Amino acid sequence: MEFPRIVGHRGAAALAPENTLAGFRKAAEAGAKMVELDAKLSADGIVICHHDNVLGRTNNGEGPVAEQSFAALRALDAGGWFGPDFAGERIPTLAEALELIAELGMGVNVEIKPCPGRERETAAATVKIVQENWKSDAPFQFSSFKPAALEVALAEASDLSRGYLTDDFKEGWLEDAARLKSVSVNGNFRRYTKERIDAVHAVGMKALAYTVNEPADAARLLADGMDILVTDCPDKLLAL
Repeated sequence: MEFPRIVGHRGAAALAPENTLAGFRKAAEAGAKMVELDAKLSADGIVICHHDNVLGRTNNGEGPVAEQSFAALRALDAGGWFGPDFAGERIPTLAEALELIAELGMGVNVEIKPCPGRERETAAATVKIVQENWKSDAPFQFSSFKPAALEVALAEASDLSRGYLTDDFKEGWLEDAARLKSVSVNGNFRRYTKERIDAVHAVGMKALAYTVNEPADAARLLADGMDILVTDCPDKLLAL
């Protein structure tokens, strides 16, 4: 299945609070055909959309996410920090996000983003929610920086695409991506060279770069053969 060239990062993180239903709607309004989000577990095992291990940056909470019940997380304001128009926005469950994204006609990249020590537990819960709730024919992918999480996704949902996330392309990155039967290598755009793009293509995978927000960077990467760009600003890059 072909992925669109432009993917909204955490929804459309420059246009609306990240990992919220409002953010996914804003990405669709901007013209995005696919979004990326982060899947993490509450203390009581509910899969939510949230990036950081600690509360506070994108909401009015504090303390480790892994120690918070879903009820406590749900009570937080996850939008007011971004702007008054988004005050009262809540942290969604992954199931809620998948339902909305499907309704909006977009594809989704679900990054398994476990709190430390919860890699396999988070992956297993995330896979289960996806299998129960994602019924769309739009593009879908699991991704993770944690090989253990992708191992679970491969074992329990081998029919669903996987993307190997890497920040620094440490030695053995391409072999690891192949071992996990990834369809793409999702790398930090600042470290994604043309040589690495060519190496990814040589083994039949797609090259995906995150987080590309400037048109000049996007143009350079596309000229080098990059297949997919993840961006906080889908409106800006789609204008290219």
